[in-house]
Amino acid sequence: MRDSRRRPTIADVAKAAGVSKTTVSRFLSHQTEYIAEETYRKIEQAIQGLHYEPSQMARGLKAKRSRLIGIIVADIANPFTTAILRGAEDVCHKHNYSLLVCNSDNDPAKEQNYIRTLRSHQIDGLIMHTTGYNQSMLLALQKEKTQVVLLDRDVSGMHVDLVGMDNTQATYDALNYLVRQGYRSIAYVTAPTADISTRIERVQAFRSFVAEHGIEEHSPVFQVEGDQSLIECMTAFMNKKPVMAKAVFTGNAVILLKAALVMQNLGYRIPYDVGFISFDDPDWADIVGITTVSQSAYEMGVKAADRLVARLGGDTSDAKRFHVAAMLKERGSTPQVAIGQSLNRRRPS
Repeated sequence: MRDSRRRPTIADVAKAAGVSKTTVSRFLSHQTEYIAEETYRKIEQAIQGLHYEPSQMARGLKAKRSRLIGIIVADIANPFTTAILRGAEDVCHKHNYSLLVCNSDNDPAKEQNYIRTLRSHQIDGLIMHTTGYNQSMLLALQKEKTQVVLLDRDVSGMHVDLVGMDNTQATYDALNYLVRQGYRSIAYVTAPTADISTRIERVQAFRSFVAEHGIEEHSPVFQVEGDQSLIECMTAFMNKKPVMAKAVFTGNAVILLKAALVMQNLGYRIPYDVGFISFDDPDWADIVGITTVSQSAYEMGVKAADRLVARLGGDTSDAKRFHVAAMLKERGSTPQVAIGQSLNRRRPS
């Protein structure tokens, strides 16, 4: 008697459809150009009738492919990351890849463990939003011929595709806008730069710009780590003399939210006491009226996955940098002020 609990096999499908196992394999591999319409229909009916589910592992072993793509992100709580994952997953699904998601929490040790885990799962390729460390492990992956695409952050010595933004240009565009609006005291607030290329590029661009415009004395860079550090930095900035229109420029949406809450707790109102602008464009920024430098994180995820799929498909062209366009979204948090004057606008009653 047949065991009803036994999973149906490709041989069962072939028998039910009255075709060879080779023909069923072609059907499952989407090589259907040589399969007659009637045969196609019979295989389809057999699969449905038997509730057959192909073993991706077995197919992967045969083709020496796992159909698995790994992605390691730095901070899954950041809305920027969520949009990237959505874009990457859409592309992977379209090309019949499964996406394994790992969150390093910007912790190099966790990132290292996840790299080992994904290697053990024999992933076909990796999309990497790096912590800035573990360079030797990533270079080892490249030596093993594992296809890697970097996302947003560069790794020294790796000659692979990178999808990100022109951080220098985007920083200059935002600062030019603030200067045109009348701000001459601008604080840039970021997480510690460490070895993270994106943060380093933005800080360097900020310092170059304020030096070129002669406002560096009143425009500090704060690298904050923890709530207390942020409170101390915002307090120092707001108390700094002389009094003039001040603006805070934050490095991402997570810091933006924390900095805005600190200002509120210190008794300052946006935009009546201080202007605010930030990289990233979370949904709530539009609701509360925060000016942002928007980059399509979804588009970045799509492009990174597209590049990886292309590499897995045999693209051997030279490694390239792909820049997703940045867009300044002006909202109410950066009103125009008289140059050299403080904001001190009348607050709503």
